[in-house]
Amino acid sequence: MGLSGHPVVPKSELYARICVRDPYFALSEVTMVGPGEVLARVPVEQDPGAEASPINAAEVGRHLAILGSCASSLVNPKEGQHYYLARRARLERLHDGPRSRLDEPLWGLARAEFIDKRCARAHTVLADPEGLPLFSLEVDFNVLSSAAFLRLFEGARLDMRREPRAERGPRGATPADFAALRQNPHRQPPPLKDLVRDGECMRATLGPVTAELCKGHFALHPVLPVAVVMSGLSGLAGTLLRQLLGNARARYLVTRGEVRADSLAYAGETVTFGAHRHGVEGSDHRFYCWASVGERLIGVMELTLTPLE
Repeated sequence: MGLSGHPVVPKSELYARICVRDPYFALSEVTMVGPGEVLARVPVEQDPGAEASPINAAEVGRHLAILGSCASSLVNPKEGQHYYLARRARLERLHDGPRSRLDEPLWGLARAEFIDKRCARAHTVLADPEGLPLFSLEVDFNVLSSAAFLRLFEGARLDMRREPRAERGPRGATPADFAALRQNPHRQPPPLKDLVRDGECMRATLGPVTAELCKGHFALHPVLPVAVVMSGLSGLAGTLLRQLLGNARARYLVTRGEVRADSLAYAGETVTFGAHRHGVEGSDHRFYCWASVGERLIGVMELTLTPLE
């Protein structure tokens, strides 16, 4: 039995249901607490960096979207494997901040329902170890059968066993650090490069995307997770904010974010990222962010960042 005496859903069952696995899937003790409702322990794998929260907002999106797909899979009226592709999400900060990173796992709660036969919606909340809410995330999924996914994403098929592992890590990293990254590339934000600022806009690139960066998402069809794309956009907006403030050490809170995913980037493709500050209201700075591969739009995000005084 798991949390609160309810049954734990085995990871192997969840991997089979949602077609996402470790290391991208990092939840533990995923427990059914009601129809379409699950509770889980949520790790903090990345340093929050400039964000004055216990966990950065992009990592919140990653873990809560996965938890939402788990909840959705448990109320899916159709048996068999399905892929849960996030298409829209809305994140809200619930804590006042600033808050420091916590060493203990956080709590995630998700409640899901199908809004039609191919779409599911999950309402999720992330809380600290004492139960204080930190963030909420509402996410809509396109739900594809395994056969439908394979038809749509045949172009992404790649035997990841043939891919060389990326050797990237922080300056001064030890062999143990590199080994950890090889096992879990999601412990670091995506390595954007070629950052260029033009007034209130900033651009950068990622890629070519390695299969290693897609690890766990999905087997034999490595595509860049939406949360990794949004991590790149959020980080780019934060870098732009610091430059506009003239303070390279400025810290800030992610107050809200709205995401729309239009398509997915495949391993081997190069993704262009952009961020534009389009307004300031009081202490809130509003950014419009986008990611694309050539002329193909991957996704957009409207982000509100609030610098600390």
